[in-house]
Amino acid sequence: MPLVTATTLLPVPARRVWPLVRWDGAVGDWYPGAISMTVDGAGKGALRLLRLYDGTPVVHRLEHVSQVDDAYTYTVIEGPYPVADLLAQLRLRPDGEGQAELHWTATFHRLRCTELEAERFVRDLYDAGMARLRGLLHS
Repeated sequence: MPLVTATTLLPVPARRVWPLVRWDGAVGDWYPGAISMTVDGAGKGALRLLRLYDGTPVVHRLEHVSQVDDAYTYTVIEGPYPVADLLAQLRLRPDGEGQAELHWTATFHRLRCTELEAERFVRDLYDAGMARLRGLLHS
């Protein structure tokens, strides 16, 4: 099962980033292609629905929220992606004076493509999301 890890250093404190990246935060504002987001439920099993520009839904199910760190794990249960069984973790950590480090990881199985193409898709998705997030933080 492939593993993709994307990391970015953000030039703002983690306390400013967490409201944007937490499970029920403003993920719809920076997730690649998203135009809206709703959350149904709370805690493990809650569903997050992202609606993409073309109307396609992407549904995430919350698997775990850390009680110690700013982190959570979720499964993509519906979406137009060339991967299946995508299990992702988003983790935010303070990094020095006024900075935050965001880690976004995923494991998955490929569908309708090679393993390399599947890894590239997930990496490109994560890179685009992090770029959009950095853009929000600079505006």
